[in-house]
Amino acid sequence: MNFQDWYTDRMEVRRVRSRQEGALTVQLRETVAEDIPCRIYRPGAHGPRMQSTAAYSEGEDKVSCANEADVRAGDELLIRRGAALGQSRQTVRAFAGEPVYYYEPFGAVIPGLAHQEIALLEKEYLDAEKEAEEDGNGGCPPEADGGADQASGGA
Repeated sequence: MNFQDWYTDRMEVRRVRSRQEGALTVQLRETVAEDIPCRIYRPGAHGPRMQSTAAYSEGEDKVSCANEADVRAGDELLIRRGAALGQSRQTVRAFAGEPVYYYEPFGAVIPGLAHQEIALLEKEYLDAEKEAEEDGNGGCPPEADGGADQASGGA
């Protein structure tokens, strides 16, 4: 097996860089690499979780890519699932953990296995406001949240 054939996703790497603007130093996130062959795999998955203030989802995904890819802990990664196959239904936004490098052993029986694995931090707060903007009441019928009469103090 050759890992290059296994990389069905494509990754964009964004890194925080300091830039001087007048007397201020501004931190900007810039794209440092694009279209890096990679593959996400999921050792464990969780459904959405609830808190008293918001719902959130978090994942425990990892991504594999070539050792030559310059990915550092803290980089923002945008991973387009299936992009190498002409598919692009899902884009995963995550932050990189410390890369773990696996090197090709000399005289390997199966060549092409050198790669790096990067743990991903994915914690997204689910946006109920976006849903509320679509129909004005969060997808609920007006009577479910009291309607206009109750808000104005009517009976």
